[in-house]
Amino acid sequence: MLATTRKNAMKKTLIDLISDKLTYWNGGTYSNKNDPSFLVPKASPGNGYRLNFGNPKAVISFAIMIIVMAILFISFFLIFHH
Repeated sequence: MLATTRKNAMKKTLIDLISDKLTYWNGGTYSNKNDPSFLVPKASPGNGYRLNFGNPKAVISFAIMIIVMAILFISFFLIFHH
């Protein structure tokens, strides 16, 4: 009886953990200010990681990546567009 109760409690905890995690997914992005993780696994396991946009470090990193890509794009356009 105790083993069954423990197993049910573990299932409930796992289901709660998964449902709590999924509530922070919006489309393809993850945003949870209470989660200190910079990168989180994607909603479907084994497919890589996503930035946690609830973490300020992730937002700053994403902004820096966009700025660098824009600078590279503009630079290549100016260099090779004659």
